[in-house]
Amino acid sequence: MRVNTVSRWFLILILAGVTSASADSYVAGTDYSPLERVQPTSTGDKAEVLEFFSYGCPHCAHFEPYLQQWKSNGDAENVKLVRVPVAWNQGFEAFARVYYSAEMLDAPDAAHTAMFNLLHEEKPPQLTLPIIADLFATHGVDRDAFLKTFESEAVTQRVQRSKQLTRLYRVTGVPELIVEGAYRVPSPPGGDFSRMLETVDFLVEKGAAGR
Repeated sequence: MRVNTVSRWFLILILAGVTSASADSYVAGTDYSPLERVQPTSTGDKAEVLEFFSYGCPHCAHFEPYLQQWKSNGDAENVKLVRVPVAWNQGFEAFARVYYSAEMLDAPDAAHTAMFNLLHEEKPPQLTLPIIADLFATHGVDRDAFLKTFESEAVTQRVQRSKQLTRLYRVTGVPELIVEGAYRVPSPPGGDFSRMLETVDFLVEKGAAGR
């Protein structure tokens, strides 16, 4: 009986060590950085994960399948992904307007993936707004509505908000994730996007434990 008791406590110590090692494997200053000032979130009771990105960014294109898999396998009831297209200049702003137009018309995730593929795999010699509208139309988005929405004041307001968030969080590179308005998860130098998203899960759990 005593042997079983000792074994049980030994197992508890092993499990505690594994848990500690797992938590310690995500390193502040390397995998993520706490923000100096925690910002309010916009997702209510759900944990907010902001993704700063651009269709024109090749690293974002590489990140996209990882993000979609994380999203499909994630805890949608408790975590909400909010995508923020950066608009650093006119070129980036045009892509931001494309994203928000599609978002307002409920374009599916597959349409956003197709937009990345158009830019970084198909690479048409000329890229025009009608070509982009045709692309989204193949994924169920009304073509005329897309073209009209692209020029709308509603899209302009969303782009202005994206600029505000980009400045607020001092985003200088993409893709970059902000978790709960409190932690920055940068694009990993080695392109280990799986670890990037595992770090997000760790920080979401960390935030939930602190509530």
